[in-house]
Amino acid sequence: MTRNEDGSALIEGAIVMPVLCVLLFGVYEFSWFFYQQHLISTGLRDAARYLARSSAPCNPDASSWPSDRANARNLATTGSVGGGVARVKGWSGAAVALDCLPIDNMVSARGLSTYRGGKVIHVVTASTRFVDPGLGFLRFLGLKSPTISVSHSERVIGPG
Repeated sequence: MTRNEDGSALIEGAIVMPVLCVLLFGVYEFSWFFYQQHLISTGLRDAARYLARSSAPCNPDASSWPSDRANARNLATTGSVGGGVARVKGWSGAAVALDCLPIDNMVSARGLSTYRGGKVIHVVTASTRFVDPGLGFLRFLGLKSPTISVSHSERVIGPG
């Protein structure tokens, strides 16, 4: 009995190629997502550090506090206090939440405080929730875009 194997490689390729393409594009899409998450995390770290070292940190009555917060939002989203091109397409300062939390620096029974510093320690937190626009491959597969949720906290140390 003779077997005709002409075209078998073409059939095998036609079966395997879609699977390989989905795998390749999926890896590329998730790599892109993690890169965007890294950029957002870096921006929030920069904003929290900027506020932690501002001239009047965590003082809402200071005249510089509103501009410091605006500068921190610009720094987070663009990499510059003056603004510019967004680090991540679609991510704006309106999506950045900036909070300042006072924490009591309690003294233990041995007479040691929990942290170095005064009776109250302030911590600045920059956070965001952002739906990554992605490259479109996940939408092509019928999946919704992932949400990037990142925050970063820094202890206030004042101007430096």
